[in-house]
Order: sequence, then C-alpha cells, then structure tokens
Amino acid sequence: MSTDFRAPSTYQPVFVNPQSPSGHEAHPASPPSRASLKSWWKNFRESTNKISLDHNDQPAGIFGVPLRKSITYANVAISLVDGEGKSYIYGYVPIVVAKCGVFLKEKATNVEGIFRLSGSEKRIKELKSIFDSPDRYGKGLDWEGYTVHDAANVLRRYLNQLPEPIVPLNLYDRFRAPLKGNIIETRAEADGPLLVESFDINATISTYQQLITEMPPLNRQLLLYILDLLAVFASKSDENRMNAQNLSAIFQPGIISHPVHDMAPQEYRLSQDVLIFLIENQDRFLIGMRGTAADEQTVQEVQSGGSPSPVSLGDGIPSPEAQSSGLPSPSISNAPNRLKLSLARSASNASASSARKYGELRRNLSVSSTTAA
Repeated sequence: MSTDFRAPSTYQPVFVNPQSPSGHEAHPASPPSRASLKSWWKNFRESTNKISLDHNDQPAGIFGVPLRKSITYANVAISLVDGEGKSYIYGYVPIVVAKCGVFLKEKATNVEGIFRLSGSEKRIKELKSIFDSPDRYGKGLDWEGYTVHDAANVLRRYLNQLPEPIVPLNLYDRFRAPLKGNIIETRAEADGPLLVESFDINATISTYQQLITEMPPLNRQLLLYILDLLAVFASKSDENRMNAQNLSAIFQPGIISHPVHDMAPQEYRLSQDVLIFLIENQDRFLIGMRGTAADEQTVQEVQSGGSPSPVSLGDGIPSPEAQSSGLPSPSISNAPNRLKLSLARSASNASASSARKYGELRRNLSVSSTTAA
C-alpha cells in the first residue's frame, strides 16, 4: 500500500518503495532554503492569528457569562418616575430576566408548583438559544407556544449558570452574619426559620439595606428585581404552593452560595434562611431604594461608549452629577428597550408567616412591570 504525505510548503520527502522494480533508492529533494522556511512560518502565524481573531470576534451568549459582560449587549433598562413625573434610568437587568419575569407575573402567579415543575426540555433549549443569540438576545420574543414552566426553568438556569451568584462572594459572609447564631435550629422546615427572642428585626433590615447598597450596581438591581418577583409569588402561595421557604430552596444557589459550602447542608440552609428573610421583608428592599441606582460610570459602560446620562439615587432625588450639570433625567422616549416600572401597593399574604414570627403585619410593595422589548 502506498502512502501519500504532503508536508507544508515545497519540502517533499521521498519515500523508498522496497518493491520498486528498478531496485534503486530515490534521492530526496534539496532541503528548503532559509527564506522559504521563514516565508512558510510567517504565513502559518498569520493564518493562525486570523482564526484566533475570528473566534474572539464571535458574539458571546448570556448563559454562563459574567453579568457585567453580558449586560452590555443584552440588557433592558429599568426606568423609574421621580416626584415630578420625569422618568430616568434607574439601572439595568438582563433581557432574559425581564422577559421571563414579566411573562411569569402575568401568567403564572396562580399556577401550582411554578418554579418546581419542569417544562419541556426541547422548548427550554429553544428559549435558551433565543436568549443566547445576537443581536436580539430574546428582545421581542413571542411566548406563544411556550409555557410558564418553560419560562420558569429558563430563568432558574440563567441564574444558576452565572459564574458568580448575585450576591458576590466577597459579600457572602456579611450577608449571612445577621442571621447566623440567631436561628433556633429545632424548627419545622415548612414554617421557615424561627429566630431567638432577642433578634432585632429592624436593625437586621437596616443592615441588609446597607449591604445591598454596597453591592455592585448591576448585582444589586438584579437582586432587588428577583426579590420583588419572588415576593409576588410568595404573596399567592395559597394558590401556587410556593411560599418563601419553597422559593428559597429553589433560588438560593443562584442568589447566595459559595463553592466551599457546596457539600455542607447546614451552611446552605443558613443561606436559604437569609433568602427567606429577604423575601418576607421585600417591601423594605425595593427597586428605587435610596442608594441603589446605577452610578454614571455603570450607565456609560452598559451603553457601550454612549454619552453618560445623569442617574437618580431613587426617591426622586437626582444624583450629584445631575444636580451640578442641570441636565434633566433621561426621557423614556430615548430608550426603546426599557422596563417601565410602577410602584403600587397590593394586598399580600407573603408576610403571613412573617407576621407570626416578627409580630407585625406587612404588605408587599409589588412592582408591576411592562416592557417595550
């Protein structure tokens, strides 16, 4: 059997055929010159670099991609209205979170087992592909043909596949500290954490409010949006069977977790208790809360080099940049891909267990979202 081998460039080694009828050895061709080798190496490096550049130029998706990276090309701006009726950019959330969140609030609050039951794996893969694909990344998605369980699973997978949980790892211990040592271990799991009598709920809420303002802007806005979403579903747990405890068990890995505690049940139970506390007291951790708006640098980065816009600190108080510049807050008409949020009080039973445990009756401040995306 003969062998056909082609080496790069003009260098062609000659193989001897032992069965050659002539019986003479073939003589190899002259070795390549130094110039030809240099030319071959130059062409090889240029072609390799081109392949590498072409690969790097390919648009990234969103699943498994850091929040700060993906938000620059797959975002929905959160728009709030100040005390004078002017709208401004409060911050940004991923398109996948906004689209799934709005759809689930509209269609799934009374669906039993929502977030717990699986959707169609085929449809979930289709949705992931849609949200992962440039240049729309799911903007304008028509939900016809997809179920609320499909949307719920896509949302869960996005959060769970973030390289870092919503609560950054450097704040993990500080978020757990307010409840650590204050939980009575002998408790009924269905009722959530029971806290010691000396536990100061108001001081703890103040601590968490401060911690949230210390989070990176994109992380804290995503956390507040998810807390609002979960509180809405917890408020209808009589219908959907998804109280704060059940929701926490499902969403805790993507919100507050640490790789060193992956195999430590007691540790992730404490993290679940932290999330339960945040959900049940969500009306104290609101979108628009003072000190939680995106800073000007973040707005500029997300807008990918666009002119930075003055940002509000919430509660209708302009940022120092806006005050000094005299510029109005951004108009909603200037941003086509924007979540319009209206803050409206709604009756809630999310705090029924909170009332029993903390001795006070609460009402969730629900965020009703519509989007032009």
